[in-house]
Amino acid sequence: MQTNQQAQPTRSQRLAALGHCLLQRLETPLFVTDAAGCVLEANPAATRRIERRDGLWLDAGGRIALRQGGRWVPLSHWQASLAGGQELALPLEVEGGAPTQIKLRAMSAGDGVVGDACWVMATIERVALARGDAMRRRFRFTRTQARLAEMLCEGMRPTRAAEMLGVKISTVRTHVGQMYEKTGTHSQAQLVALLHAV
Repeated sequence: MQTNQQAQPTRSQRLAALGHCLLQRLETPLFVTDAAGCVLEANPAATRRIERRDGLWLDAGGRIALRQGGRWVPLSHWQASLAGGQELALPLEVEGGAPTQIKLRAMSAGDGVVGDACWVMATIERVALARGDAMRRRFRFTRTQARLAEMLCEGMRPTRAAEMLGVKISTVRTHVGQMYEKTGTHSQAQLVALLHAV
């Protein structure tokens, strides 16, 4: 005897469909791999990064690698560190972009993963820079110049900054002159106003 009712999706099927829909709409690059680093699922934002090799690379076997120290390191390299549900945050080398990190989190059966399998969920996000680091990156300041810039932004006079840095006032003046050149400013007031905008 046939019924006119079509089979209704189970609760787990509805949740899986909802999860897939949310993953596709998420703007944060996110992907899931198995323990060997083979990509199981990736949202469009992650897929674009992988296709551009923007800090991520997919080998012929479908395994993901991260750009670390100028070379490609397979994601499986961190598998032992991820044991037990730990989370890792690693810098991700990208070409000319903002500082970025990748967060890796192991997912086990306790997280709803079926069986004893271990999956890795990875998200990619920008790293907020401290003001000194942002100045160094934007204007190519040295560490000392960035430190001096922060002192000037706090309203410190150059003579006091020289004392704090343990250098002569002439050294501070030299640094300030170099900072003018690097920022295209011509006075301490212009320099400080520009640096406050960083």
